[in-house]
Amino acid sequence: MSHYVRLQVVLLLGNVAFIAAWAVAVSRPPGWLWIGTVLLALFVTVRVGGMWLRARKYPDETGRSRRAAVLSTFVAVLGVALWLYTALRGPR
Repeated sequence: MSHYVRLQVVLLLGNVAFIAAWAVAVSRPPGWLWIGTVLLALFVTVRVGGMWLRARKYPDETGRSRRAAVLSTFVAVLGVALWLYTALRGPR
């Protein structure tokens, strides 16, 4: 399995963690805040960390991977903010 495929699988798992954190915030099972926070931290660590790891390990002349890492960081911060809004103001 190539490094590219492995990285894409890891990034996909980060996205699945974000969707699971969102589902936990909306459904609010017992311990939802703790579970959601752990899933959200996993999302940020895997998604943003994976993108920056790829940008540092496999740089290109055009800077495309670095721009993708910056965009991914911005989207992750926006996703965390929306999750926090949902957790604080969402269904009760």
